Amino acid sequence: MEEKIYESFAENSSNVFLFLFTIGPVQQFISQARKTQDLFMGSFLLSYLTFIGMEEVIDRYGPKSIIYPNLSAQPLMEWHLKRCNINRKSSISSFIDQPTFPNRFVALIPESEESKIIKLAHKMEDIVRKKWKEMVDIVLNKFKLIDKIRSDKKDEDCNAVIKKQTLDFPEIYWVAMPFKKDGRYITEEDFKDFFEEVQKENVGLIYHLGYSALEKSMGIRKNLRNFSQINEYGKKCNICGTKEGVIKAGMGSLQVGKYISEKEALCIPCFVKRALDKYLGDKVDGKFIDYTFPSTAEMASSNFKKRALKDAEVQFNAYIDNIKKIVGENVLRQIQVKPLNKIEGDFNNVVNIEGEWFFEENLCTENIKKQFGIEIDDKEIEDLRKSLKQITDKVGEPNPYYAVVLFDGDNMGEWLAGKLLHNFEHIYGSDLWNKLPNKVKEELKTSIKNKLLAPTIHSLISLSLRNYSLEFVKKIVEDDHLGKLIYSGGDDVLAFVNLKDLFEVMRRLRAAFSGHIKIENNEIKVDWSNNTGFVEKDGKLLLTMGKNATASCGVVIAHYKTPLKMVMDKVRETEKKAKSNTEKDSFAISLLKRSGEEKIIVSKWKYGDMDVLEILKELSYLFRRNQSGVRISRRIVYTLAEEFAKLKDKCGNYIAETGIINTEIKRVVLRAVDTVSGNIGKEEKKNISKEISDVLKNLYHKYDDDIDNFLKLIEISAFIGKEGE
Repeated sequence: MEEKIYESFAENSSNVFLFLFTIGPVQQFISQARKTQDLFMGSFLLSYLTFIGMEEVIDRYGPKSIIYPNLSAQPLMEWHLKRCNINRKSSISSFIDQPTFPNRFVALIPESEESKIIKLAHKMEDIVRKKWKEMVDIVLNKFKLIDKIRSDKKDEDCNAVIKKQTLDFPEIYWVAMPFKKDGRYITEEDFKDFFEEVQKENVGLIYHLGYSALEKSMGIRKNLRNFSQINEYGKKCNICGTKEGVIKAGMGSLQVGKYISEKEALCIPCFVKRALDKYLGDKVDGKFIDYTFPSTAEMASSNFKKRALKDAEVQFNAYIDNIKKIVGENVLRQIQVKPLNKIEGDFNNVVNIEGEWFFEENLCTENIKKQFGIEIDDKEIEDLRKSLKQITDKVGEPNPYYAVVLFDGDNMGEWLAGKLLHNFEHIYGSDLWNKLPNKVKEELKTSIKNKLLAPTIHSLISLSLRNYSLEFVKKIVEDDHLGKLIYSGGDDVLAFVNLKDLFEVMRRLRAAFSGHIKIENNEIKVDWSNNTGFVEKDGKLLLTMGKNATASCGVVIAHYKTPLKMVMDKVRETEKKAKSNTEKDSFAISLLKRSGEEKIIVSKWKYGDMDVLEILKELSYLFRRNQSGVRISRRIVYTLAEEFAKLKDKCGNYIAETGIINTEIKRVVLRAVDTVSGNIGKEEKKNISKEISDVLKNLYHKYDDDIDNFLKLIEISAFIGKEGE
């Protein structure tokens, strides 16, 4: 019976190692960012280097040896096949500039000797480190920085500084687990050092134990962190704050602009991360040539631009022409950026410039001199402001706030450890199930019944996460809404989103993760009734994580001038609040006002049949000025807070009965509803007020009568609804 254990995952080979390879550091490396370009390039760099290591396994043992992540139509995999002269027609490869690989992979390596695995791992380490060194050399040479870099320690030459600053990146860890030991198959007894008690005599148990032991081993290995004492001197890097800032504007051909500001001093790794497009431009299908990643101001102003191109295109073009006339064509080229995917088609024959130049506060002589080194007079500034005002008079002001969304699947460790495998039972009734080989069916049945992680199950999880990342996430964030992905690696998503689309992006990301969506007219829509675990797209059934899969999400709404490092730290903190909510499956939103005030809400995605984000979205529409028909005054938030404050005792606890709360909500809503259209009479206004108050009362009671959280929900909806004011 033992031999059958191995047949399904080693193609009848009894000599196989389970192998886990990972690159880091992840959060620390990615979050060390002052610009959005730093954030994105840090994510892409880790994804790219992970694939560079993975290529060695693919080339030696074939792509089927990779269990996680699923390689099907992955952009970097398509790029690899193209370099191998294997012709492929894949639309996925069109977004090769998107990080879609996590920083780790799991493989089954058909080798029998431990020495060969060690040799393989060391070769992969060497390949990744050489690739990193190549990146450093090429980027520094692009800016003619070689021999220009100097440390404050006078006896350190350029080469010594480069070596010292780049030696500790990347951190590479790997572990391997054999399925044959001392000429015999391993048994449950061989795992006694990892697990106190194991169930015996189960097909698939050995793989399950092997993978669990592999993860435990990786945790142990990472606790023994690689460390080398390095002394750093002088002014520290403005991004990471740990290494010496040895690169400054004016060195070599590096000038103030896209890659460095006037007063920045950067270490070599942080500079290479920011300027990585200079390396990738020649390497990855030309996608990174003249690459620009939208700034926080661009994200915040994107809906303003959409409105302006629709209702004030003449004024929009006049403003661009005015900027060109005053600052010159060379400066205009510096601030010209690619529009977001959703509105790219609106810019036919229209130039798009950086979003910050649509905020009046940035139109001043000091700012223009600081950014471009040119001087213009006050009259020219006044001309620019008047030109901008001609746009805002027609479509309103741009909203200076944007959102960062951090989405993460719940309990993924338990999924990959086999504890949640019953969620794949929906496979039994599908067409896919009927097409599976009998051997695979038997393995699935046994694994699901005993909650064991067999290789086939592991591959299905990997396939589901691949489908989510590649087929749904990018379309939701970038194609259907005003957003920009930073990375989407399986169950992890990090993205910037314009406030107008925030609630719907969050809602669709959550629904798509568990397969609760449908695609109509090429648009992804939420469908909570779809419990099949499959989504039909382009005539194909795509496997998802299934109806019982859950996820949590942290969101930060911040002013575009709030330091990015602060925003990223806050979004991770906010995501943890969502994860700590009862049974997870929640979202948390933190509103960081420029005044320093912060509002935080935590909520389940759904309460019974009530879709919370759908309600918040509808409320935000009603709070929006110029909304046809009906609008709610944003004063309702403060009025409700004032009225509810009267219902507290001396200790600050609410003592009012439910009936009183309901009456107050109804009364305040009736006074707050404004009929924008003159065609709505008193009776209809009363009916509309009742509908709104019923929604608010339902929302209030779903939050276990938590008045404070209820008020924050309404306030955040009102804040998002003030677009254009």
